[in-house]
Amino acid sequence: MDKILLSTFLISLLVAISGNLAVFRKASFLITSVAHSALAGVALSLLLSSFGIQQDYFLLATIFAIAFAILASLTSKFSDIDTGIAISFALSMSLAVIFLSQIRGMSAKIWSFLFGDLFLITEQDLLYLTFSSISIVLIFGLLYEKLLLFLFDPEGARVSGINPKLFDAIIVTIIAISVVAVIRSVGAILAYSIFIAPSAIAKEFARSVKQSLIITFVIAMISLMTGIFTSLILPISASALSAFIASTLYLVIFYIKIYKK
Repeated sequence: MDKILLSTFLISLLVAISGNLAVFRKASFLITSVAHSALAGVALSLLLSSFGIQQDYFLLATIFAIAFAILASLTSKFSDIDTGIAISFALSMSLAVIFLSQIRGMSAKIWSFLFGDLFLITEQDLLYLTFSSISIVLIFGLLYEKLLLFLFDPEGARVSGINPKLFDAIIVTIIAISVVAVIRSVGAILAYSIFIAPSAIAKEFARSVKQSLIITFVIAMISLMTGIFTSLILPISASALSAFIASTLYLVIFYIKIYKK
């Protein structure tokens, strides 16, 4: 339980940072694209393992996630961000299906990456999660003011000497690493709900970026903890419950606001 609680805290921390960056970037669907790009890397690692070539999933998943996230960002320069993400998503999912179609006898491992399981986090997974969290917090902390300037005042950022391509790459890299770090816990399919719903709720109430980060962290933590403790009573996936709680909470708040109007 100590390992699960620590994992939940670290996941919430990553969700607070990366979820808000995706929302501020107006590219929340990038989370889904990155998650499925990471899945393509996982599928390749499983395929290599089936041939006796042992390759750690985290490295390949991170490479795929960052590569396709940057591809989506670059493609958006010629069209719009949604089109860039869609192209990246389709390409990465095609590769994932191709790799998975060649694998036999690994359905359990594939399932764990698709839907995640907070109760099956290994020491190695926790190590990756801890390393990713520390790295991202440090990068985000060091570049905090410049990142916000780039996100909210692009023209002012250019005038102040900030390289837009570099900072865009930094943002998508932070998002990519965060998603890869939690994919074993919440799964590629459910990652979108865990990352975006708390951030979207925070956006409705926060009056500053710091408030948004805190609210997102709290909502993510509550959703995850509620999912974990409920799954101890009911035979339901903790990650699925957490995603359901976060998404339902957003919809409730959304309809309350509409009703008040």
